[in-house]
Amino acid sequence: MRAPTCSDAVLRGRLRECDRLLPRPSLAPPETLTTVPWTEFCDTAGPWLPRCVEEWQERGGFRHRRAGLVLVAFRAGWLACCASVPEYHFAARVPALSTLDAQIDEHGRLRALTTTEVAVDPDADRWWKEMRAFFTPLAESLHALGGPPASSHEYWGNPVGLLGTVLWRLQRAGLPGDAVHSATELREATGLVKLLDLDREPPGPWARRRTCCQWWRRADGGYCDECVLWNSHSRRSE
Repeated sequence: MRAPTCSDAVLRGRLRECDRLLPRPSLAPPETLTTVPWTEFCDTAGPWLPRCVEEWQERGGFRHRRAGLVLVAFRAGWLACCASVPEYHFAARVPALSTLDAQIDEHGRLRALTTTEVAVDPDADRWWKEMRAFFTPLAESLHALGGPPASSHEYWGNPVGLLGTVLWRLQRAGLPGDAVHSATELREATGLVKLLDLDREPPGPWARRRTCCQWWRRADGGYCDECVLWNSHSRRSE
């Protein structure tokens, strides 16, 4: 089951702990960041999304063009999961992802999301509906910039797979509730069950994405903790 019902004060305390653990959105973004509506960020004719792709390419030193495109989807999926999955787990009102704005730094990097007061009930199907409304315009625009089709698992494996990463981190921090159960409920709501593996007793993180974020392609190599390539021949031989 999800975390047991608690008082408003305890709930606020749990969510403040999530703010400490994760890159969570705020109502008051730092003045050093530029805030734009999410649809404006996703506009391929605007300055924000193409620059964000290039920033990833430059930061990773990638030769493979797809890497920067997929990593934008990875970052957006991570921020959206951090903004909403803890609320679902603690049975709190979930920020409406379709209303979020993008916060961009001076280099063009998507640094954070700005939430609003709009929220929805903590229902798994509603959570996925909001996630789809948030993520679909990004996937369509990344395809228009030369990436895989908008329906590609290379994009959608991020919001699906990263919901497990958020919950694994909450469990690792000692926060209450059955994190694997919450992950299972949300995974089922996506209809994309094969994009996230869940195992209560693995040798490492119990949540593992089944698609690659492309970060391993960077010049200095390396893998995420929950990387789909965790048992690859190249990784075992390191």
